[in-house]
Amino acid sequence: MVSPKLWVASFLAGGMLIAGSGCGGPSREARAIAERDAQIAEYKEESAQKDQQVAQNAAIAQRAMEENKRLGEQQSQIVAENAKMTAANTQELQNLQAQIADMKTKFGEHAEVSQNKETGAIVITVANTTLFDAGKAELKASAHETLAKIAATIKQKYPNNAIRVEGHTDSTPVVHNKDKYPDNMSLSQARAKAVFDHLVATCSMPATRMYCAGYGFSQPMVWPEKTPADRAKNRRVDIVILPQVKVERQALAANAPAKK
Repeated sequence: MVSPKLWVASFLAGGMLIAGSGCGGPSREARAIAERDAQIAEYKEESAQKDQQVAQNAAIAQRAMEENKRLGEQQSQIVAENAKMTAANTQELQNLQAQIADMKTKFGEHAEVSQNKETGAIVITVANTTLFDAGKAELKASAHETLAKIAATIKQKYPNNAIRVEGHTDSTPVVHNKDKYPDNMSLSQARAKAVFDHLVATCSMPATRMYCAGYGFSQPMVWPEKTPADRAKNRRVDIVILPQVKVERQALAANAPAKK
């Protein structure tokens, strides 16, 4: 399509050729009309381009508004979900604190109850003086009542959680029964096993959800040990109630090996 400016130029050039050949050219009025028509055509073309640009900008603005609306709705949904999760976590924490307080009341001075902030596990700490004589891994008769209360509480409040029974010592070398327990690691393992066996055999705790471990003095509650009280605090058995781990069946199915 020939632009108006090019058409006017061709028209004038044609007129000049005609004038040069002696046939006469366009009159001044004709040239003025041609120029006006060309300006009108150019204006219409520019106006059409502007209208097209305005329409494109309006379309872009509309898409931006729709995207902002979608993002706003998404943000509102996220805020609502976070508020719901916060409320649920707050309620769960309150329930946990109430359970810990209740256990502290039941166990009295024989056991301490705390929560591991990193893992979320609940730790019931029983001092060695409650459970064993020095250098021994045989339970005192007086320890049976404390362990019975602990087992009853676990079965009532945490019937599906896995339980780890941990034996811990101080850093003092073994003196009593050194022929039977040559070091702190073996002594801590024997004590953990003694508590484990009693919980299973006498307190009817499910062995399928329990295991035991001895750590010697590698996980002290107080370090360095400066006083007899520090060493006494490190000599203990921890009954650890592990958090439940939720496993999605779809994830298990996706990772399962293909049947041949």
